[in-house]
Amino acid sequence: MDPVNRRSTEIDALLGQSTLTGPSSASLGWHGVAVERRAIQPAEKPELSTDFHFLLLWMSQAEGETSRAGAFVPYRKARNTITTLPPGIRPAARSAMVQDVVACVIAPGFLHEVEAEQDRRPAGSIHELYGTEDAALRELTLLLAREVRAGGANGRVYAESLSIALASRLLFVGRSLQQPRRDGCSALPFRALRRVIDCMEAGLDSDLTLAALASESGYSRAHFARMFKAATGQTPHRYLLELRLRKARSMLKDSVAPLVDIALACGFSSHAHLSTAFRSHFGMAPSAYRRHR
Repeated sequence: MDPVNRRSTEIDALLGQSTLTGPSSASLGWHGVAVERRAIQPAEKPELSTDFHFLLLWMSQAEGETSRAGAFVPYRKARNTITTLPPGIRPAARSAMVQDVVACVIAPGFLHEVEAEQDRRPAGSIHELYGTEDAALRELTLLLAREVRAGGANGRVYAESLSIALASRLLFVGRSLQQPRRDGCSALPFRALRRVIDCMEAGLDSDLTLAALASESGYSRAHFARMFKAATGQTPHRYLLELRLRKARSMLKDSVAPLVDIALACGFSSHAHLSTAFRSHFGMAPSAYRRHR
């Protein structure tokens, strides 16, 4: 089975009887992470063995019973809290209410990749979080869910950056460790920066990835993202977006190409995405800019 579809299937198995309440990231082809919003139906779920890491953001209060030491005991998860499950055994459970959740499944190989890129690799095994309040995990999960709902409009550089940040946070919170601060990061050397910007400019019409840009710099994805921001004051995603917007503005000024063709030539997922980003950045819609150029 394709790894992306397998991750979506793993969510099916973990949650039991559940229904999608929005689009799935499986159609976007994200590497290492799948994100879906689900409504978990009242049902009994048998014990389950899994090879993946799961993160559940409870969008509504969840109540039910879970098997502990051979007996069912009640559980209660508050809205906006996080539950995680490392690879291993998920106990049998049962509930009598619909539960609204954003489910993330993270491939172990992806988590190992992110762990290897840490400046200080955390030690110890990752334990389960059980109805934990963590603002960073919650916000990153919500941002990924919004990007899924938008159809991946911001491109793979954005999604990959969020996925790496989510995995990095989980590596430390799952071990009850303080995530190190990133103060004083050195800037990307000029020659490496030039190679990355050249790669961006040459690939404005393609769905560039953070991995591809990092390979141009010679650094890992996590190091590259920090060093790029130190050098330019912007994240790779934001810098790439501005390059695309400047190209779109130039095409609007110098050509009569349809807006949909300009959007595709500049790497936007749709005419609507170009219009939204253009208006936000320049204060007017692309059509208005063309009329007043």
